[in-house]
Amino acid sequence: MPKTPPREDEQPEYQPPRRRRQPVTYRRPPGDYTLDYHPEIPRIKRASRTPYQYREAFNEDEQESEGKQSPRTRVQERNPRTHAEERKPNPIMVEKKRRSTVYAPPPPARRTQPHRPTARPQRDRFIYIRNSLPVIITCGLLFVLLVGGAIIYNVSRPQVNTNTIVMPNGTTNNQQPVTPPAGLQHAGDPHELVITPQDTDHPPPPVNATSAYLLDADTGATLYAHNPFMHLPMMSTTKLMTAVLAVDKGNLDQKITINSAMAQDISQLSADSTVVGLKKGETYSLRELLYGLLLKSGNDAAVVIADALSGNLSNFVAEMNHRAKQLGLNDTHYMNPHGLLATGHYSSAHDLAILGQYSMNIPVIHQISGTLAYVIPQGGNHQAAPLINGNQFLFWYPGVDGGKPGFDGVDNFVQVISCTRNHHHLIGVAMHTNNWWTDMRDLMNWGFDNFKWISPHDVDSPQNPIPFDTLWNYFASDKKEGTIATSDGGRYYIYTGFSISGPIMTYYDKGGGLKQFGYPISLPSVSSSTLVSQRFEKATLQCDVIKKHCGTV
Repeated sequence: MPKTPPREDEQPEYQPPRRRRQPVTYRRPPGDYTLDYHPEIPRIKRASRTPYQYREAFNEDEQESEGKQSPRTRVQERNPRTHAEERKPNPIMVEKKRRSTVYAPPPPARRTQPHRPTARPQRDRFIYIRNSLPVIITCGLLFVLLVGGAIIYNVSRPQVNTNTIVMPNGTTNNQQPVTPPAGLQHAGDPHELVITPQDTDHPPPPVNATSAYLLDADTGATLYAHNPFMHLPMMSTTKLMTAVLAVDKGNLDQKITINSAMAQDISQLSADSTVVGLKKGETYSLRELLYGLLLKSGNDAAVVIADALSGNLSNFVAEMNHRAKQLGLNDTHYMNPHGLLATGHYSSAHDLAILGQYSMNIPVIHQISGTLAYVIPQGGNHQAAPLINGNQFLFWYPGVDGGKPGFDGVDNFVQVISCTRNHHHLIGVAMHTNNWWTDMRDLMNWGFDNFKWISPHDVDSPQNPIPFDTLWNYFASDKKEGTIATSDGGRYYIYTGFSISGPIMTYYDKGGGLKQFGYPISLPSVSSSTLVSQRFEKATLQCDVIKKHCGTV
C-alpha cells in the first residue's frame, strides 16, 4: 500500500538509481553541486532545477538554520509523490564512452555557488558606489557649473520689456553680396515678431493707417507693429527698390540716352502719372535720373532706369522680385518699377521698413532722398529741370533725413520715413492713411520718447512753405485737441501722447473735460484691487470700479 508523503520535519528516504545491478547507497544526503566543476554528474532534467527554483532554494538554504528543511525537501513538497513513485529510478542521460563513477559529494563547507548571473549583494553595491564616488562628484560639479554658467549668461544679458506677438499673413554697390538687415528674422515663422518698445511711460499710439511699423534702424528691433504683414499697394515707395538695383547695377556717372523703346514704355504710363518729363533723344546721367526718381517721384525715370540697366521692364522687375527674396521680404511682389496700381503689386508695412532700413544704409540713396530741392542742369539735349522733394515730412519734423512717400491721388497715403535724433535712427512706415502727418508724428514721438508739440500747420508759412500744402488745406485740422479712438473705446490725445478710457473717461467728460481737467499727463495707475487713478494737467481723477464712484483727488 503506498505511503503518504513525508511531513515537513522528516527527511525522505533516498533511493539512488541502480547501475549494473550493483546497489549504491549514500552515507549522507547529497549537497548542492555545480555542473561547471563536476562534468561527471548526470544531467537530470527536473523542474526543481530550473534557474529560478534553484536560486530560491539555494538562498533559503543559506539563511535557514540546521533544523530547517533542505531545498530538496521544499521541492518535493511542491511535487508530492507516493512512496512507490519515489522508489522508481529517474531516467538519466549518460555520455557515450564514459562510465560514471560513484558520486561522493563534497563536504558542506566547500559548497560552491552556481555560475549564473545573480543580483549584486547589498555590500557589493555599497562598495561599488563608494569606489565610484569621485566620478559621481565630478559629474555633479560639471553639471552645476554648466547650469550656473547658463544662468549667469542669461542674467548678464540686457533685459528689455518684450512682448511676443504672432501676426497672421494678411504679410550694395558693385554687385556685392546682399546681407539682409539685422532686424530680419530667419528662424522659425517669418511672421513672428518680438516687439521691444523703448518708451514704457506712454502707451503705444493708435493710428489712422491700415497698417504701420516702427523699426530701430541701428539695432533692427521692432518697436511698433500694426497689421505689419497685410498685403497693400505700396505705390511710389516701390521706387526705393528701383533705386537699390540702380546703384547695384549701374555707374552713377554713366550717360543714358532715351531711345525709341524707352519712349514707347514711357508712353504707356497713365495720363495723370507723375513724370520728370523725359523725352526721346535726351541724355541724363544715372545720378540725375535717381534725383528725378526719388524727389519728383518720376515714373518715367523709373522706366528709363529699368530699360537701360536690364534691357526691358520684365527683366528688371524679375530682378526686383529676386532681390526682395534675398532681403527676406516675404510679403512683397513687384509688377513694375514705379508703383502704379497693378494686380499682384503689393507689399507690407514690415517689408517696407526692412527695405527702408536697407536702402538708407546705401549712402547715395540716403543722401538723394533727403535732399529738399535739386536742379538737373541743362545739357544732353534738354533744359534745366528743377525738382522739389515730395516728402513733406522733411520740411517740418525734426530729424527727418530721407525716405519715400507714395500717394494714389485719393486718400491712401503711404510713407517710409527715415529720422535721426541724438544718433538714434528710426524707420517709420504708415500705409493707407488719410492723416499721414498725425500718424507718423505720433510714431516718431513715441519712438524717440519726445512729445514736444510740433505741427505742420504751425511750421508752414509763406516764407517756408511745405510743398503741396494746398492738398491738405494747409494742415488746418492738425490741432492739439486732436484725438484718435483706441481699441478699448477710449481716446488717445496726440498732444501729450496719453489715453483715457473706462469710468475715468466717463467722469472726465461729465465733469467738464479738457476745459476743467486739462490733458492727461500719465498712464492710469491701480492703487488697490478696486481703485484706479490718472493724473491730468489740473487734477487727479480716481474711480472705484466696483462701486462705480469717481471723484477728484
